[in-house]
Amino acid sequence: MNRITKYFLEEFLQPLFVSYGALVILVLVAELMEQMDKFISGKAGVWMVMQYLLSLLPMRSMEVLPVAVLLATLFSLGNLSRRQEITAAMSGGIHPWRCVKLLLATGALLSVLTLALSEWVVPFANRHAKKIWKMDIRHLGSFRQTRFDNLTMAGQGGVFYSIGTLDVEKGILEDLVVEWFENGRPRRQIQAEKAEWRPGEGWVFNNGVERIFSDDAFALATQTPFSEKTVALEASPEDLIPKEPEAEEMNYKQYNRHIRRLRRLGVSTRRQEVELHMKLAFPLTSFIVLLLGIPFGFQKTGGKVKAIGMALAVAFFYFGLMEVGRAVGQKSWCPTILAAWLANLVFLGVGGWLFVRMRKLS
Repeated sequence: MNRITKYFLEEFLQPLFVSYGALVILVLVAELMEQMDKFISGKAGVWMVMQYLLSLLPMRSMEVLPVAVLLATLFSLGNLSRRQEITAAMSGGIHPWRCVKLLLATGALLSVLTLALSEWVVPFANRHAKKIWKMDIRHLGSFRQTRFDNLTMAGQGGVFYSIGTLDVEKGILEDLVVEWFENGRPRRQIQAEKAEWRPGEGWVFNNGVERIFSDDAFALATQTPFSEKTVALEASPEDLIPKEPEAEEMNYKQYNRHIRRLRRLGVSTRRQEVELHMKLAFPLTSFIVLLLGIPFGFQKTGGKVKAIGMALAVAFFYFGLMEVGRAVGQKSWCPTILAAWLANLVFLGVGGWLFVRMRKLS
């Protein structure tokens, strides 16, 4: 790393840290002001509020980082252009590419760090924030629904449940069918009038029949009625509560597993597939906005006000295109991966064209 490249990097990092810190504080203060009435009505203490806001920090950091990167790019390169330092470097035979290639590498590194944050930190932090909000601030723990009717779901190890009634508090299932599948074929089925959850023992089924299928799954091998039978199942009553997990509360692997379960049940997963692809698309934003901001940063016109206005406009259009992608992804004619990457493809195309044009004109 020569002195020129190091100098450009230092000029970029300083406004990056300042912009990032200011934006994080701004969004957390906005969250505090927006939920202040809830904090007061829930009698949440200062420490509890701080825990909630800190739990939101990883997610909010991901959201504001691309804006901070763009601001830092416009501030640093704009100042260097107005002070004629870039012109001086070019007069000395240094191509602008040598000055900004380390910035692009920094943008790529920030995208990798954002992906790591979204996979290993954000899901846990969001679940913790949701728990604090519901249990400690809103005090909703005692008001959750405990009785459900007509449930169909996939469990662990290729087990499928069809339940007429689930009573979580009593630990009772009524009118249920449990099926075990291997390689997509049914191997075993238990149908019963009732099942009771006994801690330490598991599920005890009453008044039912157990069916074992043949190897080709086209015929019954055995069919055995029973009055009481203990069945080893991994799912507890709480595990059978129907819920649609939030994409922000799961990493890529967990959410992909959830989608596969829905597919096995014949449920449409287009919305979930779009969210899954966005888990990989969004972290790339920092690199894309850096690529887009470099050609504008080399311009000598405008100051900090113009840079802030441009950053806000880019953020508005980017997040707007993300929402358009989410909506279009629900249509059968649009591939879900294309819908998720729509904003990135548009901005990458514009940024790449401007960057190539800048290099040719330099």
